[in-house]
Amino acid sequence: MTCKETCNDTKNYKITKYTCYLFYVLQGTLLNLTPILFVPLMEQYGLTYMKLGTLASVNFATQLIVDLVLSKLTDRHGYRISLQLSAVTAFIGYVIFAWAPGRLGDPYTWIVIGTVIYSIGGGLMEITISPLIHALPDKAKGKNMAILHSFYAWGVVLTVVVSTLSLSLIGKNNWNYIVTGWLIVPVAGFILSCIMPVPEQKPSEESTAGSFGIFLKPTFILFLAMIFFGSCAESVMTQWSSAFLEEAAGLDKLVGDIAGMSMFAVMLGLCRMASAALDKKIKLSTYMMLGTVGAAVCYIAVAVSSVPVISLIFCALTGFAVGMLWPGTLVLAADRFPEAGAWLFAYLAVAGDLGGVFGPWIMGAIADSKGLVMGLAVSAVFPAAAFICMLIYKMRNRSA
Repeated sequence: MTCKETCNDTKNYKITKYTCYLFYVLQGTLLNLTPILFVPLMEQYGLTYMKLGTLASVNFATQLIVDLVLSKLTDRHGYRISLQLSAVTAFIGYVIFAWAPGRLGDPYTWIVIGTVIYSIGGGLMEITISPLIHALPDKAKGKNMAILHSFYAWGVVLTVVVSTLSLSLIGKNNWNYIVTGWLIVPVAGFILSCIMPVPEQKPSEESTAGSFGIFLKPTFILFLAMIFFGSCAESVMTQWSSAFLEEAAGLDKLVGDIAGMSMFAVMLGLCRMASAALDKKIKLSTYMMLGTVGAAVCYIAVAVSSVPVISLIFCALTGFAVGMLWPGTLVLAADRFPEAGAWLFAYLAVAGDLGGVFGPWIMGAIADSKGLVMGLAVSAVFPAAAFICMLIYKMRNRSA
């Protein structure tokens, strides 16, 4: 390959970055569209809080299984096929979720089936996009990772604003048309994944050699705990803020979703963009530790405040607090184990998805028995546990 061709290939990786950004927007939709529909689903099909919370857990549990079962897919068959499969399964899952309930039998069963299928797409994205960005010929790995994960937040904002406004315009009973409209994102992602250039990958034997031995390293166990509790802290507020602001705080759904959920996502994205801007100026571990403290304070403030506007403000601020807990852990782990392959991101994604399963599920269980307020108050334990993990990590690594 000539120098000119190499330079052109490097320049064309911009298309690859844009493709990854779009897929992270899709990931934001896959994880956050259903919570916006919690109240319409509850009213139309008589679902309980527990069943609604289980939907969020099914989403993360499916992604977890994909991480475990298909973690070698990227190494063996490449980034392109993984992204193409993720787009196809997201498309099929959304179609089933939108149109099968009430037409083909028990509504909740088909909602779960649709959730499982589109969550397979989310899992494939999770084990592909971060290692793909990390593999691009660019030295600013941490900055690139922070920017990439900010697009998840912008996807959440877009999902919340468009979906909530659409619900108010066409009515709660027509929620399936909104889900159908989001099919445009996986279609666009599939097209881009067909034309994007991809970097050369290590052979699967090299990238997976000794991968299980990493579980014997205490530092890696800390990383697993960090991303688990960080995911709990993020997913509980993401999945339950809409229902809390409407049912417990008494805010109108339009106001609660747009001013609450979307502001949470905006702050999430701003946190990640700020981390990219402050790259090399402040230690990432310090940035993350401050976030865990802030998140615990925000959870308590949201739960105990009797003023809806105050609850809404702290709900949004939680987004900034938890913004770097997941992507920051990926960066720290990749720097600590630079010879690792895509499997490193898969193992961490498993721990993160476990947090996404456990957090919303325990929140739903507590909400059913003690109410939404108590559920959020108890959830402050998740960022507190993440703080302890970060503290231990910094004590073990003085230069971190």
